[in-house]
Amino acid sequence: MKQRIIYFLLATTLLVGCSSSSDQPIPPTDFASATETPQPLPPATQTASLVISSTEIVPVLTVTSTPMPLDPAEWKSWVVIPSLSPEMLAVFANGQSLGRDVHVVSVVGDCESSSDWFLKDFSKGERYYDLGPYADLQETIDFFGPSLGYRSYAAIRGATVTTVLTPLWADPQACESNETPLACEYRLHNPAFAFIALGTNDVHKPDQFEPKMREIIDYTLAQGVVPILVTKADNLEGDESINLTIAKLTVEYQLSTWNFWAAVQPLPDHGLQDDQSHLTFGSNFFDNPENLKRAWPIRNLTALQVLDAVRRAVQEK
Repeated sequence: MKQRIIYFLLATTLLVGCSSSSDQPIPPTDFASATETPQPLPPATQTASLVISSTEIVPVLTVTSTPMPLDPAEWKSWVVIPSLSPEMLAVFANGQSLGRDVHVVSVVGDCESSSDWFLKDFSKGERYYDLGPYADLQETIDFFGPSLGYRSYAAIRGATVTTVLTPLWADPQACESNETPLACEYRLHNPAFAFIALGTNDVHKPDQFEPKMREIIDYTLAQGVVPILVTKADNLEGDESINLTIAKLTVEYQLSTWNFWAAVQPLPDHGLQDDQSHLTFGSNFFDNPENLKRAWPIRNLTALQVLDAVRRAVQEK
């Protein structure tokens, strides 16, 4: 009982990037015409640039081949959709030998990852989204299927890098005694891949970000799970040091990084609400160009494209 009370208090502690339920805009009530859903398009090695023009019917995300980034200082010019390095293909192969499920992707992150707005519409059926010009992504949606709608035990409102490594934050109903949220998620959902999207709530203790991220990455790799790091859209720390750290770790470990920061740069206000933290809301009907001027549809679309690239890479291996 005491553990559950502590868990409740922790889970309701509201941090920088997820400070209250009113921080996120209210989604439209007409879900038949407005919903959230994204998809992946490109193969394993690619670059993506968002083109928004009032003369186009639908904004287009173009994809071309690109080599693995070499200079962390140039992270802002990195592609949105990454490739899988030989090192990560080896991690994938190890994961398969350990029995990891190739059809499962886990999510490790804060409110921008724990929200039902992230990927879950794609697990509910086509009534909840319209891929528009990205119809090829349906194959990837079908491939990852139910896992897009899983509730992640390592995606927690207000989470920091320390949160997912702390047993006190683990769900006492589902996780084992002294098990971290990260270990709990990987055990229960058995993923082959994991989005790792943290940093917004680490601005008050930036010195902890790199060492704790290393722990997360090291544990993920040891479990045979391919980590996909995610740059954040905000710059709450003021000097963009967290995204730079993500870039440094990407190069050091030869990881794949979804450069979400770059994806939202062409959007009005760079896809951020007035608090410069939360993302602007739009439904996952990609046939409507107005939706693709908001950050949430772009987050979902590019997430699907990353998964599409990953799927193609491992299937073509």
